[in-house]
Amino acid sequence: MINSTTDGRSSQPDDQPNIVLVMADQMTAFALSMYGNTVTQTPNLDQLASSGTVFQNAYCNYPLCAPARFSLMSGRLPSRIGAYDNAAELPASIPTIAHYLRDAGYYTCLAGKMHFVGPDQHHGMEDRLTTEIYPADFSWTPPETYAAMSTSGLADDEEVPLGVSSVETITDAAPVSRSLQMDYDDEVIHRACQHLYDRKRYGDGRPLFMTVSFTQPHDPYVSRREFWDLYEDEDIDDPRVPPIPLKQMDPHSQSLFHHYSLHKFDVTQDIYRRARHGYYAMISDVDNKLGLLRTALADCGMTDNTIVIFTSDHGDMLGERGLWFKKTLYEPAIRIPMIMSWPGRTTPAKIQAPCSLVDLLPTIVEMATGSTDSLLTEADGESLVDLFSTDMPERAVKSEHIDGGTIAPRVMLRKGTMKMVYSEEYPMQLFNLEDDPGELNDLAATSEWKQTRDSLLQEIEATWDLGRLKQQVIENQRVRQMLLRSLNKGRTQSWEHYPNPAETSTRWVRAGDRFPEVEQRGYLRYPAE
Repeated sequence: MINSTTDGRSSQPDDQPNIVLVMADQMTAFALSMYGNTVTQTPNLDQLASSGTVFQNAYCNYPLCAPARFSLMSGRLPSRIGAYDNAAELPASIPTIAHYLRDAGYYTCLAGKMHFVGPDQHHGMEDRLTTEIYPADFSWTPPETYAAMSTSGLADDEEVPLGVSSVETITDAAPVSRSLQMDYDDEVIHRACQHLYDRKRYGDGRPLFMTVSFTQPHDPYVSRREFWDLYEDEDIDDPRVPPIPLKQMDPHSQSLFHHYSLHKFDVTQDIYRRARHGYYAMISDVDNKLGLLRTALADCGMTDNTIVIFTSDHGDMLGERGLWFKKTLYEPAIRIPMIMSWPGRTTPAKIQAPCSLVDLLPTIVEMATGSTDSLLTEADGESLVDLFSTDMPERAVKSEHIDGGTIAPRVMLRKGTMKMVYSEEYPMQLFNLEDDPGELNDLAATSEWKQTRDSLLQEIEATWDLGRLKQQVIENQRVRQMLLRSLNKGRTQSWEHYPNPAETSTRWVRAGDRFPEVEQRGYLRYPAE
C-alpha cells in the first residue's frame, strides 16, 4: 500500500525498507574485532555488528576491485560476465541490484567508487553523487608483457603497468595531512549525508537504495594523524603467518611476489609494522564515516526502517606469508566483512555458513520485494535471508583469480571447512580451514583426503572450463588493447562520469524565492522522541 503525504507527494510503502549498502575497499575481515582482531578501533562497526548479523565466513568472488564489484552488482561470477581484470567492461545489458530495485519502485543512487568501465556509468543508479576514482576507459587493460612479468618480475628499467600496486605504497606508510584516498572519501561521505537530508526534505517518497563506497583502506598505507595517533607502533600486531622465504613459497606466490616487484626491496619488520599501522588507521577513518552516515539516517528519522549492510570488495594480505595487497586466493585476500542490520528482522548473531558477494543481489532483492521471483537471469548466488534463522555451515562458495600475478586462471571452492584452489598451470592446493586456518598444511597430495579432493575437483570442473577461459581472457584483452589504441586517435570522447554541479540544488536562495518560505523549506527537524 502506498500512502500520501499532506503535500501531495507519495510516501514510502510500509513494506519496503530503505537499504544502505556501505563498502570499503581492500578491507580484510581479519582486521576487524568481530572477526577476532584485538588492535583496530572501530566503535561504529562494533555497534553495527552487536545489533546485527555477522557472516563469519564471507568471501569476495575475485580478489581485485572491478571484477569483485561487478560480481556484487550482478550476482554473477566474474568469468560469466567477462569481468577479467580492472579494465573489463560491465555490459549495460546485465541487470544489477539497482535495476531490480528501481523496477520495484526504489530510488537508487551511488556515492563513491564502483569501478564501472565503459560508457554506462550508472548501471541502474538513478543518480551518481560523485565521480569515479579510477579510469572509466580501457587504459588499465593488461599489456602484452603481462604474463612474462608475472613469472619473472619487471626489469629494472620497466615501469609498473597502470593500475598495479607497487612496493612504494608499502614503504610510504606514514601519517599525512591529505591523500587521494582522504580527498575522495571525504567527498563521498559529505555527498551521501547531504543527499539523505535532501531526499528527506524534497524527495518523492520512494524507498531508498543507496550505495556508499569508500576507497580506504586501499594502499598506500597512509592516514591523517587523527586516526594514525589512535595506535602506537608497539601495539600493532605481527602477521599471523610470518613471511615465508621466496624459494619456499608455492609457485603462484612466487609469481605474485615478482608481479609486485617485492623481490627488489627488503621489507623490514619496522616497515611491516608501519604499513599495518597505516592500514588500521584508515580502517578507523572508514569507521568514523560509517558513524556519520548512521547519524544522518537517525537525523532523518530513517533508522527504524533502514537496512544497513557493510562489506568490502576484497581483502589485503597485509604482509601475511610475506605477501601484500590482493590477487591471491589465500584467506586474508578473499575473506571480507559482511554485516547486516535489519531492524525488526535480524537479531545479534554470528553465522558460520560460507557466503560471498554474489549472494548480495538475491538477498537485497528479497529484502526489498519479499522474494527473488523478479530475477530474470541465472544468479550464481543465493539469498541469505533464510540464514537469519537457520545456519548452513556446509554451504559452498566460489572465487576466481584471472588477472595479474598469474599465468593462468585460478579458482577456489570452499565447501564447509574444506577449501580447494585449482589451476591448470599451478599445483592444486587443499586446506582444512577448521584445523589449519593459516593454510600451512596442504592436503592435496595426501591419500586420506582423496575422496574430498575428488569431490571438490568434480564440482570445480563442472563450474569452469579453465582452458577455454584462458583463451577468452587473452582474446578479450587483445580486443580491448586495440580499441584503446583506436579510441585514443583523433578526437576523443570521455566515458568519465561527473555529477551535476551543486549550483543546480534547490537548497539555496534563488531569484523569486520568498522569505521565510525558502528558509523553512530547508528545515529538517529531529524525529519526535
